[in-house]
Amino acid sequence: MACQPTPALLGRRFVSIDALRGVAALGVVLYHTNAIPGVDRRLFFGDAFDAAMLFGKYGVWLFFVISGFCIHLQWVRAQVDPRVPPLGFAAFWKRRIRRLYPPYLVTLAFYIWLRHHLGELPFTALSAWKVGLHMFMLQNLDTRALSTMNNVYWTLAVEEQLYLLYFVFLAIRQRWGWTTTLLLATGARLAWFGLAMIVHRIWNIDIVVTQAAAAQWVIWILGALAVEGAFGVTALPRWTRHAGLWAAALSVAGLIAWAQNYWISPGLFSNAVWLAGDLVWGVGFFMLLNWSIGREQAWAEMRDVPRWVTGLAGIGVFSYSLYLTHEIVEWRIWPLVASRLAETGYLLPQLVVMGLLTGASLVFARVFFALFERPFLVRRAPRSASEVIPTVPA
Repeated sequence: MACQPTPALLGRRFVSIDALRGVAALGVVLYHTNAIPGVDRRLFFGDAFDAAMLFGKYGVWLFFVISGFCIHLQWVRAQVDPRVPPLGFAAFWKRRIRRLYPPYLVTLAFYIWLRHHLGELPFTALSAWKVGLHMFMLQNLDTRALSTMNNVYWTLAVEEQLYLLYFVFLAIRQRWGWTTTLLLATGARLAWFGLAMIVHRIWNIDIVVTQAAAAQWVIWILGALAVEGAFGVTALPRWTRHAGLWAAALSVAGLIAWAQNYWISPGLFSNAVWLAGDLVWGVGFFMLLNWSIGREQAWAEMRDVPRWVTGLAGIGVFSYSLYLTHEIVEWRIWPLVASRLAETGYLLPQLVVMGLLTGASLVFARVFFALFERPFLVRRAPRSASEVIPTVPA
């Protein structure tokens, strides 16, 4: 059954998308904050707390689904609104580059300087290669460059490559339909996994899998399917937006992640579990997104949005800046403070530090957004979330 949008939804900024983006960004921030050194880690149920914080990293997969939704949004709007111009390749890339690169290059320049200052990035051919890969967001293609600068940059490379695949997806979807599209995208994930195994066993060369666009393509495409369902371009079954089912799917994904990290030994079986686990996260977030758009329609009709949603949406507005800069606060500024505290022999409780660093990361990111991201956003009134905010974990 198709989910027909209300007239108010057609021109509305998707506060639900902003809110989910805020949730995803906070999840990643908390996941990284939980690993901060120089704190008193004596917590009741400490192992259970660490396991709970582990799930924060899967905010990246929520970002992938949101990205597919937002990138495909203009094409969908053009199908239902004749006033919307068709999507063009040149205009698409001009918008993507303008949205993503200015704040990214600012943080990249900082990390290049910092790594060189620390002696981790000397003037060598290999260092130039790593910097070059980062300049073009290709760092996930070489394991030597993957975590050279910032541990979250790999997701930006995946996003950029998924944008390159967008018009490939569009051609497949228009010619053969959704069933074939999803099967081919799932096949790409399996094929990449198989290629990585073969290359490793024969030549002992490691190819990244989790951080590869081919492995995450099907999850990203689920977001594109969600936006077509939201605007009635494609009919989606009612179960795809059922609250109980998305909660169940994400619970199963959480159990799989826990088993893989705390119970299953590394090996072929663990890899097979990973292969399925990411897909469960993707399906769960796909259903969550569908359900959230249903709430959006209700808010549009009532002209009222819950305050907790607007609070999360406020964070979602600058989530790209938060994503880019939180490691500066957590892993570059905090160690300086922690070393001073260590001299006194006193360690702050872990929960206190996590709260302080999360708050400091939000403030830092908000200032960074005002200086380096907002000036490059469109000046006119936005018609959709994707026109304004980069979707990268962003």
